[in-house]
Amino acid sequence: MFYNNGTVFDTTFDYNINIPKLGEHLAELLNQMRKIYETCSYSLEKYSKLIIETDDISVIILKLGEDSNIVLFFKKEKEEGLKLKPIKRYITKIEELIDADKFDLLVQEMETKEGILKNLKKTLISKRDQLNILKSKFETIDETSKNEIKEISKEIEDLESSCSELQMEIEIKEKEVEEITEKIEIERKKELLE
Repeated sequence: MFYNNGTVFDTTFDYNINIPKLGEHLAELLNQMRKIYETCSYSLEKYSKLIIETDDISVIILKLGEDSNIVLFFKKEKEEGLKLKPIKRYITKIEELIDADKFDLLVQEMETKEGILKNLKKTLISKRDQLNILKSKFETIDETSKNEIKEISKEIEDLESSCSELQMEIEIKEKEVEEITEKIEIERKKELLE
C-alpha cells in the first residue's frame, strides 16, 4: 500500500526489493497516466483501478482513500477447467480485500495525517516563540545599530511568512483529517447495517 507521493506504508515484499524506489515508480506511473489523460483532453476524475497484464504477471492498482492506493502483483496461475479470465478473479479477490480492510486503512491514514498535523503545530509554536523573542529584542535595540535593526527586521519578516505558510498547511491537514473522520463514520455505519 502506498500514498500518492510514493511513500510505501505497508508491504509484503521481502527486504531484498528496494521498497522506497518501488513506491516512487508506482507514484510516477499514476502521474504519467494523469498526463496521458490530459494530453488526450480526457477528463480524469478519480481513478478506481489501473490494470497492467503481461504474460507472467498481472499488476492491479486500486484507489483506496484520498491519498492512498493498493497495488497487487499476481503471478500467472494455471487454469484448469476455469473459464473466467484471471483478471476478473483478481478483481473479485481485491474488492473483497478492500471491503474487509477499508476501515483499518482509513484509521491508519487518519493516524498518519494526525501525526503530520501534530508536527506542523509543534513547528508553528516553535517559530512563533522565535518570533516573539526577536520582536522583544527588536524593541530593545539601540537606534544607532542600523545593521542589527535591518537583520532582525528581515528575520522577523521571514518568520512571519513561514508562520503564515505553516498555518495554511495546518488548516489543509485539519480539513483532510476531518474528511477522513467522516469517511470512518460512514464505514462504521455501513458495518452496523450489515
